[in-house]
Amino acid sequence: MTNNVESRQTKSNLPLGQTNAANCTVCDAPFKTLQECLAHELLKHPIEPLKKLPKCLDAVTKLHASEETQFERRLLEVFVVLSPPGQQLKTVLDFYAGNSALECFLEVRKYIENQLHGKVMVYPFGSFVMGLTLRDSDIDLYLKSIDGNSNELYEKTNRLLRHTGCFSDVIAIRNARVPIIRCKHVASGLSVDISMSSPNGTHNSRFVTDLLNRDVRLRELFLFVKIWAKKLLIIGKVMTSYCLITLIIYQLQQQRHLPSIKKLQSGIPVFDVGGINYAYSLERMPALPAFLTTFDLISGFFELYSHMDFEKKMLSPYLGHALDVEAAFMVPGNFPEYNAQVLAIETAMQERSKPFNVESDVFVQDPFELSRNVGQSISKTQLFYLNQCLAAANEACNDAKLKSTPPKFYDYLLFGLAEQLVEEHRLEHVPPAKQRKERPKKEVKTVDAVAVEAKVEVASTTVAAKGDKSSSSSDDRKPTVADNSCMPLMHVYTLTPTNNDLKTLNSDFVSKDAISINYIWATINVNAIRNILSDIYGLRMKESDANVTDELPLSMIWQISSTLDMWSARNFPRSTTQSFFAQQMQQTVEFRKTRPQNPSYVVNMRGRISLIIAEDYRELRLELQPMPGDLLGLQRNSPLTKFFKSLKNLLCNYNFKEKVISFQYEH
Repeated sequence: MTNNVESRQTKSNLPLGQTNAANCTVCDAPFKTLQECLAHELLKHPIEPLKKLPKCLDAVTKLHASEETQFERRLLEVFVVLSPPGQQLKTVLDFYAGNSALECFLEVRKYIENQLHGKVMVYPFGSFVMGLTLRDSDIDLYLKSIDGNSNELYEKTNRLLRHTGCFSDVIAIRNARVPIIRCKHVASGLSVDISMSSPNGTHNSRFVTDLLNRDVRLRELFLFVKIWAKKLLIIGKVMTSYCLITLIIYQLQQQRHLPSIKKLQSGIPVFDVGGINYAYSLERMPALPAFLTTFDLISGFFELYSHMDFEKKMLSPYLGHALDVEAAFMVPGNFPEYNAQVLAIETAMQERSKPFNVESDVFVQDPFELSRNVGQSISKTQLFYLNQCLAAANEACNDAKLKSTPPKFYDYLLFGLAEQLVEEHRLEHVPPAKQRKERPKKEVKTVDAVAVEAKVEVASTTVAAKGDKSSSSSDDRKPTVADNSCMPLMHVYTLTPTNNDLKTLNSDFVSKDAISINYIWATINVNAIRNILSDIYGLRMKESDANVTDELPLSMIWQISSTLDMWSARNFPRSTTQSFFAQQMQQTVEFRKTRPQNPSYVVNMRGRISLIIAEDYRELRLELQPMPGDLLGLQRNSPLTKFFKSLKNLLCNYNFKEKVISFQYEH
């Protein structure tokens, strides 16, 4: 903030305190004096969101680093590449579309109505009714009691769900704005949210359903933006699905594709539900222009909200435009429709209505229920993250080169955008001590450029290791741990002979020459490492020509790859009846039988292992690095990192005496 003050004073050449107009450096709002501007920045743009932002980015990093997400990313890319020209967006939507929600709903409805002996009616709402279900979408149900006692119905349903094998993870959330019961349908694995106190969700869903049925382009718009928000954890961590839907409705109004709700209700009979008018007539909605594409609508969403001032304006789909928050609710008569509805609700419900929440950081009004702020749960940190996502997506939609390659464009929006935000935040907030260590990686480059430079740097590191072993510190004996703020170029693990290892190599096995003993020690360990990689982990190994020699080379390089995870959940027990290697092979055989059918164990692990041997054969150094172009690389939860951790544990538990016995048996 001090720098901002100094720069302004430099521009104006006036002393601090003298009247001088200034603009906010964050939102560019004009102020008559510099003091007013600084007070505004401290109040409206605190630095606290930046402190909490890493937690939000950590959640995104964890999701995108998972093997399941990486497998999904590769599979989607294949489908998009193979799709016909102009059908790439449809391919993305079909890829994520859910197909088991209907069966789940029919079974749940039948079970609840039968168990409650016809005293309840089950109505679906939300994404299932709107046709916006994804593979991991939940199902929202409203239970209407025939006798009208919703409290008694809540308790009966809660007990019913807990005492049946059809549902699991039953949680009663009583203190929510609308109390619900959340559970999981065992047969389909889908989550189910059940409410009894408010039917408003069913009427909101009816409006969105009718809207989406007007044009397939609208459904594609809603569905893609929802997928995008899910992949970036905007839905779930920042806002609800309904808040996002409300934003899209408001977008359509700003682009003149949809009239305001007020206009849609004008001149038609009122459909009153608890004081709220849910009537509308979409006949007044104009047809979308023939030249308008779904991509135009999607890019329009990002364009609108990347420049939106959420903290000052209340977005009102009912009015079809934004209002100043303070003016709308603090000045009498500025929003008569709101005041009239509050009075109608209090008359219908015979209780005081909760006013619109003006103490939140974001203001998005429900299209029909005017006292409901559907964006009230969004914090300053979440809003900061949301704004970054919207700005990056808008920039991508205006990148002609990126748009010309649909597979890369959709991959960036759904996956690459999050990686870019994490990397940018890391580079902007690296502590000074780490900055000194990371000077070679300070400049932001393309993925290909980073991969090439990593390859060069690793190669130079390997040469240095060969030429001067004395330069290795004690830290080299530990594998480098990947973290979210700094991804290492390689993982390293070092083996040195122990006294027990050398005692095992007695005079009956080798001569008493120290060099020969160390040579045999290195040879046995190299043999064990080869067997572990090829037999226990089942890796495909492409060996360099330099490795093929009768003598033990001082450097060996293997290109490794695997499509099946053979390292996760591997145990390293000790047994007196079976050798350690035999136990590991037994697990490998079991993994080969059970894991190919499980998508969570399908990987695309590719890397390069360098095995460097000291000239006196008293040290083996294993180095693992990713192949160029591997975006996941050596992140904390990447397949390469998990494999290397397992390899290190296996080598630590593999007794040298057993290695000797295996070597003697083979030779």
